[in-house]
Amino acid sequence: MQPAVFRRDPFWNTRVESFFVQALMPPESAAALDAVRDEIEAIAPGAFLRAPTHRLHVSVHVFASPREDFDKQAFWAAAEAPALAALDEYCAGAKAFAWHFQRLQAAELAVIALAAPDEHALGLRRLLSERVKRPAGLRPPYAEIHCTLLRYAAPEKLPADFAARIAALPCSVHAHIAALELLGGEVYPSLQTRTLKSYRLDQA
Repeated sequence: MQPAVFRRDPFWNTRVESFFVQALMPPESAAALDAVRDEIEAIAPGAFLRAPTHRLHVSVHVFASPREDFDKQAFWAAAEAPALAALDEYCAGAKAFAWHFQRLQAAELAVIALAAPDEHALGLRRLLSERVKRPAGLRPPYAEIHCTLLRYAAPEKLPADFAARIAALPCSVHAHIAALELLGGEVYPSLQTRTLKSYRLDQA
């Protein structure tokens, strides 16, 4: 369903704090998604903000979103130890993720590629949500597996049938995710981060 309005992402390339678990796209998957991004940009040249190819990722779990306004340093001072313990527990022998991005969607702030629901990723999110309680009143983390392809720079340049055209574009990109990173975000959207801990997943 097309949102009522498409908006430029107000946080683009700004210094804003966040804490999250991220999976970077493997080079071959990122290259395939880049080709999809080229097709999307051809629909409305000059309408998009495009992050570097090597920063294409899935936010597997968000502890503190850049869009949320609260004392994130105080939150993370209490949350870091249980978050690390839960990730250590989960990633000890956890299988690599296998995602197939096969649907595109024009969301309010960006065009995203969606994969089928993944019970393994949802299991990790449930564990982290149980171990690390977010401040009261904040929305729970989303359940979908998605990779943001392009954000809007000039949404007024988008054609009236943009959402339908995006939904009709073919997309079939597989991603074998063998590593996760616990990151502190500094410049949105993951243009600059600091690595708090890296995890290798079982290759079998």
